[in-house]
Amino acid sequence: MLVQSATSQVTPDHCAGESLRAESAPRARPALAFETGTRDGATVLMMKGQLVAETVVTAEAKILTTTVLAGRPLNLVLDLSEVDEIDQHGTALLTKTRFTVSAARGALHLVAPLGGAVHPALNRYLRRICVPRLDDVPAAPGARPPDAARSA
Repeated sequence: MLVQSATSQVTPDHCAGESLRAESAPRARPALAFETGTRDGATVLMMKGQLVAETVVTAEAKILTTTVLAGRPLNLVLDLSEVDEIDQHGTALLTKTRFTVSAARGALHLVAPLGGAVHPALNRYLRRICVPRLDDVPAAPGARPPDAARSA
């Protein structure tokens, strides 16, 4: 009869090249928060946190839901100014989003400040639709200027 030991040994997860120090704290799970609004006829989806492999599926679902629920013609703005980390999965999602919005005959703008974490990760294709501040996003065609809204 085999007797199983009452104690078990657990091998910690680690990546190649990472040291196995006992004092190293476990890495916090990445998080990404969303806020949706409208501005000058555009639907604005603001993201805050990390746009990395662990959060990209949730981000894709939120982007697609926002795209479907947005008015037509589609004018989507992804405000990435509060994203403090992005990896190749996040960049791939942004590229995929551009194709999706383009297929829907819509416009996509990315807000990514020059000194932020996102801008250096963007490829040339994505930098064409990037602005440094939300105020720099062009108004949607047919959108009324703020002064016209007040006088109406």
